[in-house]
Amino acid sequence: MHESTLIRRLITLARAEAEQRHATLVGIEVRLGVLAGGSPEHLREHFEIELAALGLAGITLDIHEDPEHPGGVEIVGLTLR
Repeated sequence: MHESTLIRRLITLARAEAEQRHATLVGIEVRLGVLAGGSPEHLREHFEIELAALGLAGITLDIHEDPEHPGGVEIVGLTLR
């Protein structure tokens, strides 16, 4: 399942950045470009599934659609505490 792998990777990268900054990850902001291949709702559904599978809670996902962006899904911001 492509979305699960993608979301798991996004969460892993975001958590690693938070850990490096000695902070707690509270939110992830992503941009969906033309190559994202899925809807924000579909991505959010997989995000919630992966959070549960990883035993995480309370991390939000803020999705910005950008059909002009030639890429796929990319992290554009993190909320850390």
